[in-house]
Formats: sequence, C-alpha cells, structure tokens
Amino acid sequence: MGKKPMRRRAETVNALHEMKPSRVVVVDDSRTIRRWLTSVVATDPRLELVGTAGSADEARAVIKATNPDVLTLDIEMPGMNGLEFLGHIMRLRPMPVIVFSGAFDRQPNAATHAMAVGATFCLNKPAIPTHDENAHLRDCIYAAATGRALPNVVDRSTKPNFADQILLVGASTGGVGAIEVLVNQLPEDAPPIVIAQHMPHSYLKSFSKRLNRLVSHDIGLASDGMRLAPGEIRIAPSTDAQTCVTWHSGAWHINFTAKRVDHTFCPSVDVLFASAVPWAHQVGALLLTGLGTDGAKGMLALRRGGATTLGQSRDSCAVYGMPGAALAMNASEAEFPIEEIGTEMLARLKAKEHEVYPL
Repeated sequence: MGKKPMRRRAETVNALHEMKPSRVVVVDDSRTIRRWLTSVVATDPRLELVGTAGSADEARAVIKATNPDVLTLDIEMPGMNGLEFLGHIMRLRPMPVIVFSGAFDRQPNAATHAMAVGATFCLNKPAIPTHDENAHLRDCIYAAATGRALPNVVDRSTKPNFADQILLVGASTGGVGAIEVLVNQLPEDAPPIVIAQHMPHSYLKSFSKRLNRLVSHDIGLASDGMRLAPGEIRIAPSTDAQTCVTWHSGAWHINFTAKRVDHTFCPSVDVLFASAVPWAHQVGALLLTGLGTDGAKGMLALRRGGATTLGQSRDSCAVYGMPGAALAMNASEAEFPIEEIGTEMLARLKAKEHEVYPL
C-alpha cells in the first residue's frame, strides 16, 4: 500500500515532463531564415525557441547557455561550416540536430555525410514555405527532440541515394556489344544512365528495344526535359539536337541543345560529358570501344571537376581509339575489361557517397 503514492508521484512528474515544450536553438547565418524559423516554432505549443545564432562561434555560446533539446543547423555559414560544426557537436555534446539547408540540390553528398555524422534529419529549405511544409518542419523538430516517430505517413526528409548520381557512357565502333555486356552488370537501383552511341537514329531505336528485351531496366530514347530516376537507361537520339544533362530540383534531367557545325558527331560524347561538368562530383563517366577521340576532352573536364572516370581496357575493345585517347591525356582514372567496368564504376560511386566537397 505504501508504494502506490510513490508511483502516483512518479506518474505525475512524468506527465509534467511531457507537458514541457522542447527547447529549440536555431543556427543559420541568414537573419531572414532565423526570423522565419522563430515564427514557425512559435506557433507550436510543443516547441520553445530558446536561442538563435548566426555562426558556429555564436552557436557554441548559445548551446552552453540554453541547453537545448534540439538544434536546427544550416550548412553554409561564415567561418566553420555546418558540417564541421555538426562533427564537433556529436563529439563534444551529442544532441538531436536537424540539418536544414538549401545546399542539398547543389551538394547532395553533404546530406549523406551529415546523416553519417549523426544528423537526425536533413531537410531542404523550401523556396516558398507552405502551410504543409511548415507543419512538417515542426513535426520533424518535435520528433527529433523527443525521439518519437514522425506523425507523417511519408517522411520527406532528404535521404540521398543513387538518384543524386548519374552514369554517362560514350561508345562508337563495337559499342553495341559492349553496352549489352555493361547493362547486364548493373542492378535495377543503379544511378540513371545516359548513353551516347554513334549510330544512325533508326538503328538507335532498334537498339533501345533490343536492350529492353535483354534486361529489366527501363530503357528508351532520351527526350528533351525528361526527368531521370535510378534504374532508368536513356539512349541519346541521333537527330539535329545534342543530348545534354542538367541537375535541378533534386534530380537529373535531359536537356537538348542545337547541333553546331563544329560537332563531328550527333550524339556527341564530348557534348554529353561537358554538360555535366558543373556537377562533376555526382558523375561517373565511362568511355567504351570506339574509333576516334570523341569523349576524351569531355571526360578530362569531368575528372578535373571531381567525377569518377573509367575507360574500357585495350584487350576488351573492338577499337581502342576513344578510351585510348582518354587514357593518353589522363582523362580516365583507370581501365577495366568490359565484363568488370560496370561493377567497378558502381563500387567507386558508392564509396563517394560519404565524401564532402567544399560548399
């Protein structure tokens, strides 16, 4: 009988604890974002904003003074960036952290690294916040602070995968057989793949249909504006437009550009490779068998930008022109037999998932 009052007192203490709002600190160098997050937090009785900071140095002092339950952290800040600061937090004062940034579209590997270091969620800053997005952000902050599951059926936090990366392939003479061997090495969740193969357009259409029968991937000709997804293989058409790729809105897209008089080939491997240089760290590039040098210069630009670049080995090529030219100018990191090159490329792309690049 004497133990019951103690149990009731413990239950009362727990209930009072549950009623306490979670203490939030916002770290962002933008005053506008800090004011907006302040207003978002203020509308939720589960949350209490106890401090803000515009840099890592300011954040240290605020965290020490306020002892928050959860932190929202930007990546791009003066001095020490958010990823470095996150590492310090997890070593010295582990706590729930939501990395909240507009940099993930440009640097998707940053989200992978943040999650590996210990971030609870990685969320994109919305361009124009909606009521639903604000509600989702509040739910994420509360879930991170309390260790509870998100009430949303779908967690819209950033979870990087091969959709952040892309595999670009160039081939010419002997390429049909080489590409058939290549695609059979690639799993269905491989990054999106765009192939520039020197062939007349009618043959490319037949080739794409043949590949569709051979493997389970979604294979077809590329079209202007097409959004790409993991497991998809798109073959550049041979028309009056060159096939390029671009990264925006969290995905890769096909972008056609006019064929110029100085373009020897259409599709051009050099043009395809060069189009991805602004996002080179997300790119894997393969040069397969083929006559000539198309693709070597574009591959060199990609490698200098941080791409993973491989060529088909001489012994496995029908014609060693294109991969040979790339190796001669140090555009390819290494060469592999066609039976191994796809598996090797995916292993190298996988290893890059946790790398961090300057923001």
